[in-house]
Amino acid sequence: MAFTRNTGNGLVGIIASEEGGKFSWYVKEKFTGATVDSKTGDQSGVLLIASGTGVADYDTAAAELKVAYTAAV
Repeated sequence: MAFTRNTGNGLVGIIASEEGGKFSWYVKEKFTGATVDSKTGDQSGVLLIASGTGVADYDTAAAELKVAYTAAV
């Protein structure tokens, strides 16, 4: 599926706290202009690029998020 990343805010990274003092993170990509065989016209949406759960601490979650975000750029 070919698409165009939204400019300005196309990549989004989030860190969230979980139960038990653990953390999760994800990187999502917002897009437009996708063509899908089963749909008519350009499509837009959000793709999950990478994620992590059950991370021991915030600093580790931030480091993992940074690696995933940098790889997606």
